[in-house]
Amino acid sequence: MKNALGKHLSHILVYTLVVLLVFSLAACGGKNNTPAPTETESPAAETAAPATAKPAEKVTISFWNGFTGPDGELLKTIVDEYNAKNADTVEIKMDIMPWDQLFQKLPPAIATKTAPSLVVMWPGAAAPYIGNGSFLPLDDFFPTTGADQSDFMASSLEMGQNRDGKQFMLPMQTNGIYLFWNKTLFTAAGLDPNKAPESLDQLAEYAVKITDKSKNQFGLALPVKGSPTHFVSFLKGNGGDVVDLAAMKSVLNSPANVQTFKWIQDLAMNKKVSPNGATGADMDKLMLAGQLGMFITGPWLSGGLKANNIDYGVAVPPRGSVTQFTEVSGIGFAVPDGTTPEQKKAAYDFIKYWNSTEIGKKWSLANGFPPYLKSVIGDPEIQGNANIAAMANMGDAGQPFLKGLLNASKIADVEMYKMVEAIQLGADVEKELQKTSDIIDEILKTEP
Repeated sequence: MKNALGKHLSHILVYTLVVLLVFSLAACGGKNNTPAPTETESPAAETAAPATAKPAEKVTISFWNGFTGPDGELLKTIVDEYNAKNADTVEIKMDIMPWDQLFQKLPPAIATKTAPSLVVMWPGAAAPYIGNGSFLPLDDFFPTTGADQSDFMASSLEMGQNRDGKQFMLPMQTNGIYLFWNKTLFTAAGLDPNKAPESLDQLAEYAVKITDKSKNQFGLALPVKGSPTHFVSFLKGNGGDVVDLAAMKSVLNSPANVQTFKWIQDLAMNKKVSPNGATGADMDKLMLAGQLGMFITGPWLSGGLKANNIDYGVAVPPRGSVTQFTEVSGIGFAVPDGTTPEQKKAAYDFIKYWNSTEIGKKWSLANGFPPYLKSVIGDPEIQGNANIAAMANMGDAGQPFLKGLLNASKIADVEMYKMVEAIQLGADVEKELQKTSDIIDEILKTEP
């Protein structure tokens, strides 16, 4: 699994630590024991002059990230190339560390004004920093740099915005959650190996045809923890939702969601298309062993499938009765509070460089993640790569989920997965939905 992902498996582990550390900033204060500023009080926000496309004199900035795997080597190459091209104006000094270490170091660094000028993380991890005012707003990026905002898929920008639509992160890498299928198992079940199911009903039909317990072979992954929230595609596809962000109220216990979860319960308990109680890691192993027909997860699965010689296809999850939905997330650039105007200019220049067609194409082809720049998506070489093209061509189906919520991870990855596990073990669907809906409403009361 690529370190670039972070969000779905790592952020559950670091969630509590991040929230506690970030919200302790107000108590920690800076070098003179003043409280950490809020967004409106941020000294950097008040004093920063409008950035220009490039700093006038050479500026050195620190860049922290958690790309400790092979993709980190590619990132280092790109940063080195940038530094060589801008030797007289900007130098990026990159510090790569494990994500948990980054989240331990960043809050005290912000509090003491020793933070890097540039950092990347996924939206769920960034939410506490945004809510606390520890990240600077970046709404002036496009008018300042002249970067072409129309080249960005809207969802790539929305994932870095708060609930009010203010930009606090700019995209570095994005992904949706995709349906991967084993073409060999499709063929054996009499299905067209080159066509993904087009509807949720067809998804269920295919899952039943592929399942063969005598071979320990299953049709569809329905993990109960440790995996992207695949069930959100089912809920949203059938016209349901989890939170009304405008009213800040749970809408989980709706008739549409009841029907969707009864459908999931039937697949798990009666049709037994998925191994009982399996985690995301269990599903990974089955998929890589050629014993799982379909798995809704992130693009990081591609590397393992290729390494294990699995003949596979990939597509956006199938359409529900109302629409088609896949959650868009990824990794975004942020500029911590305490960054000087000159450092912000330099950071902006590197972000613009990263979001060029050349770099976007290089990154996508090398690590298999879908591009989010339209100029890259339309590139013949990208469209010639069937799997990357299928992931990139999300259209309106790709949207953020629980946008801007501080507690998004707690709601989706903790409370909702508890509910999913109970339902797949036979719990009453209506009661579980109501219980979890009440918990979500209590969580929402703590949102800033």
